Amino acid sequence: MSEKHFPHLFKKGHIGNLTIKNRIVMLPMARQFQGFNGEVTQKTIDYFTERAKGDVGLIIIGSTRVFPPGHKFHTPASLNIGDPRYIPGHCDLVDSLHTYGAKVSIQFGHIGGQTHMPSVAASNVQQYFCDGTPYTRPVPITRSEIWDTIDLFAKGAVFAQTAGYDMVEIHAAHDYLLGGFLSPLLNTRTDEFGGSLENRTRIHVEMVKAIKAQAGSDFPVCVRISAVDYLENSIELDESCRVAKILEDAGADVISVSAGCHETQHLSNDTMRMQEDFKRPLFKAIKKAVNIPIIVAGGYRNPEISEKIVSDGVADFLGMARPFLADPEWALKAAQGRTDDIRRCLSCGECLYMRGGAFIYPQSCAVNAVFGREAAWTDIEPAPRKKKVMIVGGGPAGMEAARIASLRGHAVTLYEKGDQLGGQLLLAAAPPGKERILWIRDYLATQLEKQGVEIRFGVEVTPELVAGQKPDELIIATGANPKQADLKGLETNQVVLAWDVLRGDAVLQNQKVAVIGGSMMACETAEFMADRGNDVSVIKMRAGSYMAEDCEPTNRRGIMEFLQEHSVKEITDHDVKQITPDGVDLVDNATGDAVSLEADVVVLALGSAPMRGLAEALEEQGLSFHIIGDCNRPNNIKQAIYEGARVGRQV
Repeated sequence: MSEKHFPHLFKKGHIGNLTIKNRIVMLPMARQFQGFNGEVTQKTIDYFTERAKGDVGLIIIGSTRVFPPGHKFHTPASLNIGDPRYIPGHCDLVDSLHTYGAKVSIQFGHIGGQTHMPSVAASNVQQYFCDGTPYTRPVPITRSEIWDTIDLFAKGAVFAQTAGYDMVEIHAAHDYLLGGFLSPLLNTRTDEFGGSLENRTRIHVEMVKAIKAQAGSDFPVCVRISAVDYLENSIELDESCRVAKILEDAGADVISVSAGCHETQHLSNDTMRMQEDFKRPLFKAIKKAVNIPIIVAGGYRNPEISEKIVSDGVADFLGMARPFLADPEWALKAAQGRTDDIRRCLSCGECLYMRGGAFIYPQSCAVNAVFGREAAWTDIEPAPRKKKVMIVGGGPAGMEAARIASLRGHAVTLYEKGDQLGGQLLLAAAPPGKERILWIRDYLATQLEKQGVEIRFGVEVTPELVAGQKPDELIIATGANPKQADLKGLETNQVVLAWDVLRGDAVLQNQKVAVIGGSMMACETAEFMADRGNDVSVIKMRAGSYMAEDCEPTNRRGIMEFLQEHSVKEITDHDVKQITPDGVDLVDNATGDAVSLEADVVVLALGSAPMRGLAEALEEQGLSFHIIGDCNRPNNIKQAIYEGARVGRQV
């Protein structure tokens, strides 16, 4: 099947003496569910095993430390293999993945200056997160610490080899410790590890040689580099090509190519605004510079585009990370030609949610509620008794509940008062660059059709209809309505709702528009209107906050850059006194001054309120039901999908 559908993706590949069953690589992420001291846990094994089952050719276990407990660089917040005590856990992990035919690598690295903890880097140059938050200024790593680190990387490779790993990867990308050495911006050293490119690559060359010396020349070594980091006065593509060649000459068996760093994370993490193949020129250049294979990481989501990367000779292996959080069976479904069954990663950044460089826990995926719950939720158990399940609302919560309940064997009917599925996903997908949001709608709609779920459009469900249908289980997912404002002047005919704008019911063009509200939705509504030639201002009333503060930072940066490019005016910390026929009267909270903002149209973007009318009516009648999604509590896609998945497993 694989040869028929995507012959280049599913052709065997080779790295050194290692044969890999296909060209698909699960790239490393800081998602290993390790124990407190960095040990492998059962949750670690469950998480990676679920991806191995999905026919991935090579899995790279990421963010692993090689510094033993007590070492000054030891960090318990990541996997560790810097001591023999960790080896048994890694053995269990590797054995489990090998069971499903996957080859397994382990990545070694050090965070360097991209942390709020005291740390070391090539030099004491300040580094930043993508929202502008400065990290703790690092201390320059000493020469003795450099040589100690090289030795520990080599010892870690031996431990990895003992545990059964097929390869090791040196993380020298994204301006972490080893990536920072490559950057002339971050490496200002004057010793043998700074200055010329040969000196800036010395630590990496010595690591490759030390690993080969201790683990054996036939033990494959990968080095991950950033082709560019998108920072001024830093490493450029021509230098990265030379770096790749230097590493090949040192004995590296494969180069993994990425781009960007924390400060430019909106580019390195490939937000939904990015074209899927926009890094191709970078990869072509690196590929041309070396004779060894390269693995590329470029925000790939679709098998068709992924196939061309390999067939066109741009790369030898196609690397992905987040798509395997969204769908562990991405590779298996592609091999079988079931591309419409792939639950595609939206690049929404939920799994990367960081503020000021700190991960927001628990780690999660917006479209796959099973992520992090592999042991408990992977297998959808048949229901002991087939039930008649009635679901009200065709948004993401209702659709996911219908999907799961149907898979359990229930007879499911979904009622949607509109003429299409999606709920607020339809609004979320309207602003520029947000089209991918509809991928999850399309996936769920396809699954419901294949599973034979009955969908009744244009039906306003009432308590009488529920009583007539007599369902065994009733799930309410009626969503939300726009939150109502308590403002003077709402009766003017120039006031419209953001929802009406995004739905296309209120068409605005070449007008002066004032958006009241500073949330992500407000800012994206401003984007939507600015993109159509309107002169837009956004008014954020809440003091002490910032525009789109509810947005994941990498995507927020894209929004704010768009607003700046389109001259959208940001008015912060101002209260709305009243809406007038001429615009909006404001009060500056800092000075108390009155401010008048001229506007032809005022758009209200003040959030959502749960639509509970049906639930309250049924409650009065003493009927039991499950309530999920925004009608329970307005939230986001992740919460809606989770609640739908949870209830679908309960009924």
